[in-house]
Amino acid sequence: MRQVTVGSVLALDIFKNTPPQLISQPEVSAWDEPVRWMHILETARPEGLLPGGEFILTTATFLDPVVDSADGGLDAANQFLDSVEATGAVAVVAEVLPDRQKVITALKAAARDRVTPIYLIYDLIRFVELTQFVHENLAAARLQEVETDRRIHEAFTRLSVGSASTSRIVAEAAALLECPVEWESIDKRSAQKFAAAHSVVAGDEELGRLIIREACSAEDKLVRTVLERAGQAVAISVLAQRSQREMRRSTASSLFYQLRGGTELSAQEVQWRLSETFGYAPVTAAKWVPVVFRISGPQQTEERLNRWSGVLLDILEQLGSVQQLPVFAARSEIGVVDMLVPAREATELHELIETTHARFSSRLSGRSTLVAGIAGETESAKASAEQLEDAARIAYAAEAYVAVTHRNQAYFYAQDLGLPGLLATLNTHEHFTAFVTAELASLAGGARTRGALEQQLDFIEALVTSTNKAELARMLHISRPALYARLKNLEVQLGYNLEQHAERRTAIHLALLAYRQAPDQIYPLLVEASTSER
Repeated sequence: MRQVTVGSVLALDIFKNTPPQLISQPEVSAWDEPVRWMHILETARPEGLLPGGEFILTTATFLDPVVDSADGGLDAANQFLDSVEATGAVAVVAEVLPDRQKVITALKAAARDRVTPIYLIYDLIRFVELTQFVHENLAAARLQEVETDRRIHEAFTRLSVGSASTSRIVAEAAALLECPVEWESIDKRSAQKFAAAHSVVAGDEELGRLIIREACSAEDKLVRTVLERAGQAVAISVLAQRSQREMRRSTASSLFYQLRGGTELSAQEVQWRLSETFGYAPVTAAKWVPVVFRISGPQQTEERLNRWSGVLLDILEQLGSVQQLPVFAARSEIGVVDMLVPAREATELHELIETTHARFSSRLSGRSTLVAGIAGETESAKASAEQLEDAARIAYAAEAYVAVTHRNQAYFYAQDLGLPGLLATLNTHEHFTAFVTAELASLAGGARTRGALEQQLDFIEALVTSTNKAELARMLHISRPALYARLKNLEVQLGYNLEQHAERRTAIHLALLAYRQAPDQIYPLLVEASTSER
């Protein structure tokens, strides 16, 4: 695009016969500054007259009355140039004839150390002709800019209305800039530096970016404009494709809902319906595995969980394609995704889930937690779908277990969770919390500090897991009389004998295991309960 700059104004023919003399110390980049307007200025105080970006023409006649003062007009010249620079003017050309030597001296002294280009001309120049010529060029440049913006807008609007693909939009951007442009999706982002890049965002989700790897001959402003408009068109294209996918996924969710609760369809009919819905060729697999993913995290809304489950489905489809493994997945609840996998080997399924977990965490920058529950293998897709409820229960317990233990594991089988998984699930239930509080409140009442309470819990755990008092005494590094005295004290606190009450022994063991999983949540409840008992 055409652009009027300080350098292009100074290169005009009108200055060739009377070359201006530079009297300041501007940086090299100063001549590339765009000129917004040409302004003839004959006042010492231009504040309020110049909005910025002007090329100033002046005869500096306002300095004539003060050049005979004690400082030779230096203060007045400094004040004038200070005001001009404060307004954001890009250059000053002062026409001062040789017989006004004192004005020349004052301006040279005032401009000596300034970074704004300041020039003196010692001959008459036609200000009106110069201003007219520059303004014509400014108008032409602006007209060209508007025309270019219109052409860019129409090009990408046409593509958006025509539901053009991302590759077609990128090709149009490359044609407008006459240099290669590439689309880099968020899951393929690299740390490499590029000549230019523009992030494409929809809402609070970054979809990817448009990049130019090497320097482009097009002007920076044109590059920014084209990439910005192309980015908007790409965002529309991606969201349109996502909308079509959501329609297919809604159909898939309906099918999974039907299969999950049991169906009268035969195993062959179920497999045919799955293949038709997901667009796969008929699958012949000896083993099918049901998997349920749960997405969680702090301050999650239904809208956000629904969008992130869409991200999860995208990742599963991409990985299934890469691994050449048919993946049948659909939403079942907010933040929950069901999956049926015709796995050839367990390692193949584990690799799929672990890679999915890593990519999902990367895409969401750790803002959410993903965990999968895996139920047992079956011999048909129909039987596998009926076991999704089992996988859902495992995933639910795994989600609670990960939240309590902060164990970063991608998937769990039922045997991976055991009693800790059960306790993690129950810890969020009010009745179970009341049970734990009731079992441990008497101990909290007898302990002055949290540390003392937890030492007593360590003693109880050693006691209920040991079968020999002599061995227990050696393990605790105390004598047997001291052990019996400590046992007596514990019985007083509890109000019963652990050795004589097997059911109470089991109950307090469960309570202390639950405490160990969430001490920061349960300890304040124990303190409150023990205080109220007093």
